[in-house]
Amino acid sequence: VVVTHDPDRGGPQVLGRHSIDDTGLYSTCLAIENLWLAATAEGLGVGWVSFYREQHLRDLLGIPPRVRPVAWLCVGRTSGLHDVPDLERHRWRGRRPLAEAVHHDRYRS
Repeated sequence: VVVTHDPDRGGPQVLGRHSIDDTGLYSTCLAIENLWLAATAEGLGVGWVSFYREQHLRDLLGIPPRVRPVAWLCVGRTSGLHDVPDLERHRWRGRRPLAEAVHHDRYRS
């Protein structure tokens, strides 16, 4: 599944767009998350392909210049769903402590 974002879709007066430019893109990302959650609830696996050339994908699918490819997802049956993400399971990257990701009142580095 290739998910795209077209900034012209819906017309110029879409709620939120006049004050935050990327609102439409954020909505597209939330739609991807909802697809992922629904697929997982149905016992399907989802993988986000991150190793492709954007122009190749555009040419392959005929995506016009104004439309931005946001995600290339593999969706399908899986032999099982793991409780621990692959990055952590294979020791490529561990989880950060929640205290490092949550800020109260002000951002801290």
